[in-house]
This record gives sequence, structure tokens and C-alpha cells, in this order.
Amino acid sequence: MPIYKLSALAQRIGGELIGEDLEVKGINALALAEENDLSFVESRKHLEAAKKSLAKALLVPPALKDELPDKSLIVVSNVRAAMAKLAWLFYELPLPPSGISPLAFVEVGAEIHHNVSVAPFVYISAGARIAQGVVLFPGVYVGPKVEIGAEVIIYPNAVLYPGVKIGPKSIIHAGAVVGCDGFGYAQEGGAHIKIPHFGCVELGEEVELGANTTVDRATFGATVLGKGTKIDNLVQIAHNVVMGEACIVAGQAGFVGSTRLGRGVMVGGQAGTAQVNIGDFALIAARAGVAKDVPPKGKVAGAPAMEASRWRRCVAAYERLPELLKELRELKKRVQALEEEKKNG
Repeated sequence: MPIYKLSALAQRIGGELIGEDLEVKGINALALAEENDLSFVESRKHLEAAKKSLAKALLVPPALKDELPDKSLIVVSNVRAAMAKLAWLFYELPLPPSGISPLAFVEVGAEIHHNVSVAPFVYISAGARIAQGVVLFPGVYVGPKVEIGAEVIIYPNAVLYPGVKIGPKSIIHAGAVVGCDGFGYAQEGGAHIKIPHFGCVELGEEVELGANTTVDRATFGATVLGKGTKIDNLVQIAHNVVMGEACIVAGQAGFVGSTRLGRGVMVGGQAGTAQVNIGDFALIAARAGVAKDVPPKGKVAGAPAMEASRWRRCVAAYERLPELLKELRELKKRVQALEEEKKNG
């Protein structure tokens, strides 16, 4: 188990060490940490829990640097990001043995770097190209002419259809399907005529696809996910969708074919889009139904989606509908009474 001095960890993340230069052997939440663990405090609301925690070493923001005199502190501006970077020092990922298992099936014509880990029951088709450091867990299917970049990890039973391109250091979780046909049909005489999909899927560097997520191949051209984009579990990405760099999409969201997302877009769970353009750094709330374009840095919510602040006002009004209806009925009765009084007077 690795052991690190706090000074070394502080130097790694550009933090300021305050207090004793302790040795730590792990990282854990405040309530679960032991004395030799490093823990973290993101805001003042966790201050009391930090004081009670067994952890002697903490990551803290500058606002709390004087609030924990009995602890050794690494002060950083972004606690969550610092925690994520340091956590990998203590995390051991179980991987298949190095090399190609004799129980894997590799077609003639596949190009595989000698430094890979290919588990039993992986199927690699002719024309596939697999770079160094790639890890393929049991049951992965790699179709013809698939290209997998260096240090990619693909978990059990993921499927890569023909022609898919996976950028270096990407992660594809169990059951994900990349490159299946898009949902494209022409209608004639009440019948649905399937449209063949000639395109492919291209994932940039450090893209992550969650478990059971699907990314459809383009009708023509490519369905593209930009560098650093992260997709949660159970997300549907249709044909010819293009996502810019560093987008993040929560579970069960869905995107209609040819939707365009700019850079840094954030999409909440169960949100869905029509064929729209979403600008850079836009925020789409959970369960939003986006039927029209969203400008850069726009924030939308609701179904149909509208500007988020307006949606909040609508929700507040909706919650008061029973009371408002009661008031309306009472006002209606008063108006009717006044009209009767005027009529009879």
C-alpha cells in the first residue's frame, strides 16, 4: 500500500501545507477515515464533521485554513479537483493479466500492439487496430476496422461495431454499444423502409461512456464526441450527433439525430433534445425537453424547455394553483354578487 508525505501531495497539486508533515496511506470520506487517511472538506457546512473525523490530514479551501488548528491541512482553491487528482495515487484498478488470453479469438489481419491486456472471450475482427496499453475485459466485441487508441479501457460485454474510432485514454463501461445503426426509416404506403447507415462513430481522447450507453453510427459522415466528454449510464446518442470537448451528460438523457452540442455543455439526467443546436457552456436541467436552440451559456429547464429563471417562476406559480383557483372562485362570487346588487339597485 503506498504511503505519501503531505508535503509531496501538496507539491503535486500546488497546495499549501499547514501543520505537521504527516504520512498518509489512503483517502476517505470524513465519517469513514482513519487516523492515517487524508480526507477533505469542501465547505463550511462540513466543518463540524471535519472536527470529529479521525483523519489527521485534510484538504480544505482557503476560507477554512484557520478553522481546524488540530489538523494538518493542505489548502487548495478547488478541493474537489484536488481530491480527484490525489485519489488516483491510492486507487488500484484490477486488470486482466498482460498479454492476449488463449481463450480470446483474434481474426487474421488484426493489428494488436504487444503491450495489451486481452481477457478470455474477447473477439477481435480482421482489420481492427489496437494500440499499446489497451485493456479489453471478457466478452468485448471489436468489429472490423475498429481503431482503439493507446491506454483505452473497455469493460465486459461492450460492443464496437465496424469502423468505430476510440481516442487514447478513453473508458467504455460494461454493456455499452458504440456504432449500432441509427434509428432512420423512410415511410411509404404505411411501411417503414430502413435507411442504411454508411457512417461511423469517433470518440476523442479521454472520452468516457457509461454502462449500457449507446452511440449510433452516422447515416453519412460521423457521430462525434469531443475530447474529454463524459457520458453517464443509460444515455442514448443518435446518429450524426456532434458533441464538443468537455461536455458532461447525466444518466438516461437522450439526443435526437444531428443534435449539435458546443464545448463544455452540461446536461442533466433524463433530459432530451429535438434536432437543435446547443451553444458552448450551456446548462440543460434534468428532465428538460429541449425543442429549440439554446444560446452559449444559456440555462434552460422544463418541458418544453425555457429559460431557467422563468421556469422556476412557473413552478412556483404551479404549486400555488389550488390556492389561486380558490381565490379566483371567491372573487368570481363577489363580482357576481356586486353585479346582482347593481342590477337590483
